[in-house]
Amino acid sequence: MIAYITAFAAGLASFFTPCVLPLLPGYLSLISGFSASELSKSDNKNATRKAVINSLFFTAGFSIAFSFLGAAASSLGNILFEYKYILLKIFGIVLFFMGIHMTGILNFKVLNYEKRFSMKKIKPGHLGSFFMGFAFALGWSPCIGPILAGILALAASSEKILQGIALLFVYSMGLAIPFILSALLTARFFKWIAKYKNALRYTEKVAGIIIAILGILLFFNKLMIN
Repeated sequence: MIAYITAFAAGLASFFTPCVLPLLPGYLSLISGFSASELSKSDNKNATRKAVINSLFFTAGFSIAFSFLGAAASSLGNILFEYKYILLKIFGIVLFFMGIHMTGILNFKVLNYEKRFSMKKIKPGHLGSFFMGFAFALGWSPCIGPILAGILALAASSEKILQGIALLFVYSMGLAIPFILSALLTARFFKWIAKYKNALRYTEKVAGIIIAILGILLFFNKLMIN
């Protein structure tokens, strides 16, 4: 149960990182076909409705992609079952330093690498939003990457593939729920982002501390899913 709560919290933390929240107006604009200024108007019900519907397809896209990654991580863990406890030690050490990197105490340049699939060529709509979400999940960002790596490490320690899928699905829900709510409350949410954007850097530091702790727990085998 602790692992699933951790996964959901990690999804929430991913949403509030500087790599996602400030870019939210752009994501909603891409999937809805409306500009950020049009979405920010509280009386534009058509834009809000389209943003909400397409956000469901967008979140479905990244939820399925993350679930596939969970299945792959669990499969790898089962293949290397004989060395699982050694791998947990390695995962724990790597996650600890990833977390320290996110806090800003240390800076590892390799983790600053960012890879995003271009979404501009994908047309807005239900299917387009789904593929945008899928592409979003497969991109590496300095903020989400270490958090996702931590949850994948948990999935690799699970005994069954379905557990790994469930773990990544729960992570996806932590990211999806606020995303859909932001589409529903576009005008008010944009104002909230503008008001608290300077506080986002602290969110990444808090997420870094959580990842570092997760690394310690993995190292001592305190989060292995039975």
